[in-house]
Amino acid sequence: MPDRKEQKRTYRALVIVLCILSISIAFLCYGYYQIFYAEEIILTQNSPNKINQIEIRVRGQNAFFSNAPIRIHYGKVGHIRPYIEERIINDGKNLHAENFEFNWVTEDRVSITLKGEEQEDKKLEITIPN
Repeated sequence: MPDRKEQKRTYRALVIVLCILSISIAFLCYGYYQIFYAEEIILTQNSPNKINQIEIRVRGQNAFFSNAPIRIHYGKVGHIRPYIEERIINDGKNLHAENFEFNWVTEDRVSITLKGEEQEDKKLEITIPN
């Protein structure tokens, strides 16, 4: 039967290993979330009368020479929910406001041009529901 000091050392070593393992798993999960799922707002655009709003977010980080997907959220100001997911092929570079061009056709219809270094300009038409 092990003596009390040996049991205490074993218990202490087990606690240290579990703490280190837990911290390592937490860092890995946080890094995974930041690379693949975290959304960052690139640009917010209001309609001419400031009733509707478009918000462009990038989801995750660029990996190698592939760009992270973007989400175009739209709706009434303060109530943007639905989104369209697209990709801009930009040679792995970060996306900025210069990669998007807006043209409000009416108060609730907008034409968005997506620009990337390795792609033709892509036009999207979004009609914001009432």
